Amino acid sequence: MKNLSLIQSVGIFALTLATSCTPSYFGKTYSPTQNVDVYFEANDVKREHEVMGTTDIGQGFSSLNAVQQKVIELGKAQGADGVIMKLTEEVTGTSKSDFGNTKHGSKNSTYTGGSISNNIKTKKVQATFIKYK
Repeated sequence: MKNLSLIQSVGIFALTLATSCTPSYFGKTYSPTQNVDVYFEANDVKREHEVMGTTDIGQGFSSLNAVQQKVIELGKAQGADGVIMKLTEEVTGTSKSDFGNTKHGSKNSTYTGGSISNNIKTKKVQATFIKYK
C-alpha cells in the first residue's frame, strides 16, 4: 500500500512537470500547417498578414533551441504561417552575498566588509503568430 502511494506521487509529479512545459496560447486557431516561417523582427515580414495569437515561454526547457522548436510546433498546430520571436529577460528576484573581515588589534578589533547584490534573470521567448492574407 505504501509503494502504491509513492508510485502515485511520482506519477503526479511527472504529469505536473510535463504540463508545465506546455506553453499557453492566446488567439485564433486555423487548420494546422506544415511549415512556419520564423522571424525575429516584425519588419522582416514582407507579406501582408494578420496577427492571430501569442504565447510566452520562459521555463521548463533545456535550451533556447528547444524553446524555438516548441514555438514552431505550437504554430503549426494553431495553423500559423509564420512566427515572430523575441528573446527577453525578466528579473525574477535578487541574491545577496555578504562578506567581511575582522582584524584584531592590540586595543580593539575592526571589521570591514560589504555585500554584493545580483539580479536573478530568467530568459523568456515571446512569440507572435501570424497568418498570411
